[in-house]
Amino acid sequence: MSDARGFSLNGKAYYANLAMPTSVYLSFVVASGDGQGVTSLKSNGYVAAVFMNTSVTPTSVNGLLNPDPAAGFAVIRTRNNFNKFLGLSQSQVVAVTAPTTASTVAGDVYVITVLGTTTAAQWTAKGFPSGFTPAVGATFVATATGAIGGTGKVGIPGVGTTLAVNAVGTVNTMIANSSIAQNSGAQIVLQFSAATAAGNTALVKTAPADGTIVSLKLDFEQSSVSIDGL
Repeated sequence: MSDARGFSLNGKAYYANLAMPTSVYLSFVVASGDGQGVTSLKSNGYVAAVFMNTSVTPTSVNGLLNPDPAAGFAVIRTRNNFNKFLGLSQSQVVAVTAPTTASTVAGDVYVITVLGTTTAAQWTAKGFPSGFTPAVGATFVATATGAIGGTGKVGIPGVGTTLAVNAVGTVNTMIANSSIAQNSGAQIVLQFSAATAAGNTALVKTAPADGTIVSLKLDFEQSSVSIDGL
């Protein structure tokens, strides 16, 4: 096995036809049973809140109340204002589906859901890669068929329910709040879409399944200086 190649400063340059490009990274877990509609929001502090449809009483975070959008929408509130919205990119980690099982089939992909009393050696014997520590949420390809051993269990990855995530409306009208201190910063509303049905590729608004991890990158221009018309 070759030695790992380290990251260095040799690749530090980045050029764009923008004066101050700004990217906001965030991730969250879809959870309709939570008052915010999501849990585990991570954004290094730049995002004040993410709200999705909830089946319980909507709750507040950072002084903002979940407006309880219809299923299939997400409302993102940032702590900052921006000058122009440039676009977004996203990925989704699908939720684990039932059943949770105590055995594996060679070649299938599994996610550890319960560590239990199963030892590292037992996990490795079923295909968990050497050098990694078994943990809930860890994914591996089974190399052997049969009982895992101990009380550990695995889940089967589900199928993603959404194919596209799009910003709704003219986003630039909602990215400069008149009072950040009182109302927080920008608001961006997103819509999740999926195929209408098997054999029908027309997209319709579709809520991601609970447990789906959504990761987003929102791109903005922070400067008011115009370059090439942006």
